Amino acid sequence: MEYQRMSTADMLQYCEEALAWDQFGPVDIFFFESVKRILLGQCPAIEAPETDELAGVSVPIPAEELISYDKQAADMTQNIAEDIFYRESTEYTMTDKEVN
Repeated sequence: MEYQRMSTADMLQYCEEALAWDQFGPVDIFFFESVKRILLGQCPAIEAPETDELAGVSVPIPAEELISYDKQAADMTQNIAEDIFYRESTEYTMTDKEVN
């Protein structure tokens, strides 16, 4: 049997057919909706790799510097707002209906 890749159009059709199946749960629906977003270029296919901030540290860091909740919360909010997949102005809901 020969291995062939599906075209983008075929993959989108496959996602549409899968989302029309009423026996899928929320995780399955989220998966196929995510695949559709990737295929349509609405979000990146590969997430940015996580970096270890403490990898090159040779001097101990004081606890006060490690536990800076205000800065961490501000950084996290900024990272979430800048992420392509998540948009603050969009309200996301899990549905069985097609999302355009």
